[in-house]
Amino acid sequence: MMSNKMVGQSTWVVGMIMVVVLAAARHTNAVSCAQAVAMLLPCKDYLTQKSSSLAPPCCQAASQLNGMVHSKPDLRNICDCLKQAAAALHVIVDRAKSLPQMCHIQVPVPIDPNVDCSR
Repeated sequence: MMSNKMVGQSTWVVGMIMVVVLAAARHTNAVSCAQAVAMLLPCKDYLTQKSSSLAPPCCQAASQLNGMVHSKPDLRNICDCLKQAAAALHVIVDRAKSLPQMCHIQVPVPIDPNVDCSR
């Protein structure tokens, strides 16, 4: 039989492992390219000039995505992802550039098809 001391120590070790695993999951909880593009789908009609007005869900999604990207590697990945998605969807550059101002958000990277995402 296990003594109470060993049970207590085992419980403590399991608890610490869970804390480490949860902390690691929190730090690796990066937004994937597919998630970023899906989040910004409410902006598609405006960005591709199929709509003349910006829908409120677009700004909500842009703000939410902006708040989810924290680390330099995540920022670089999302930047590259959105550059590729913008080219594939034929996004109007001037409309994309106007999005942060219209949505009242500050983005850490200039919105430009020629931006170097590695910086």
